[in-house]
Amino acid sequence: MKNIRLVIDAGHFNTHHVQFACYVASLTQSRLTGIFMQNVPSEALSEFKIASGTPFEETLELQELPDFRKMQELLQESESTFRAMCERQGVHVSVHTNTHDPLEEILAESRYADLMIIGSDLAFETSDEKKPSSFLKEVLCGVECPVMIAPDHFEGVEEIVFAHDGNAASAHAIKQFSYLLPELGDARLTIVQVVHEGEQEDANDGKLARLVSSHYSNAHFKKLYGRPNSELFTFLMNKKKTLVVMGSYGRSTFSNMLVPSTADPLIRNLNLPIFIAHR
Repeated sequence: MKNIRLVIDAGHFNTHHVQFACYVASLTQSRLTGIFMQNVPSEALSEFKIASGTPFEETLELQELPDFRKMQELLQESESTFRAMCERQGVHVSVHTNTHDPLEEILAESRYADLMIIGSDLAFETSDEKKPSSFLKEVLCGVECPVMIAPDHFEGVEEIVFAHDGNAASAHAIKQFSYLLPELGDARLTIVQVVHEGEQEDANDGKLARLVSSHYSNAHFKKLYGRPNSELFTFLMNKKKTLVVMGSYGRSTFSNMLVPSTADPLIRNLNLPIFIAHR
């Protein structure tokens, strides 16, 4: 992996997410590009249209807004802090600034990235939404590269948990993670499967074991019994220094274990990095 993008809300700069991104970039010797997003809520544009007598929203320029100078000062301060943090860690750094539609720009950037890192609190809505926001859900559904959800506090990785249910999406996520982050091959790997009592063994478990053993030196299987949503959350809730790997988010091929109703509580309540990959 050589090309990592970190999505940054210029108005809500989070140093913890930058620290995590620097860890991943340093670990993999990758270039880290900060994508600084500026977004003007539609209601702010509407209010300014009424106040200024501007008849059409498309005639407005960002620099015409009353708080434009303040926004620019905040952006410059955030960019400067980002560069300084990366340089202190010896990370090769680039900066892109976007003043267009945030969702459209993030998805466009993802097409040309090996990995995109996003904070769990990413939201451009003015209303208070619980995590993950509707904006973050749209990003996760449409992104065209693997995504890592950054934790608010990061202490390193000692264990990797693969959430696996035998479907193609979760197997694909395992392979993508292994290809992108081979540097974590010595970490403890736990493959979690949630099954019903009395359910027969998956005939492909042997194939999965051979796959992971070629990438990891300390791999283990863990079977849980019950409902995937609650069992996976309970298993992870007290974990520390753990990275979670999951299959695709919110697409038609999404497996029963990894539907958004399972991923969302993990993003909302766990302070763990979560890797999500689409097929």
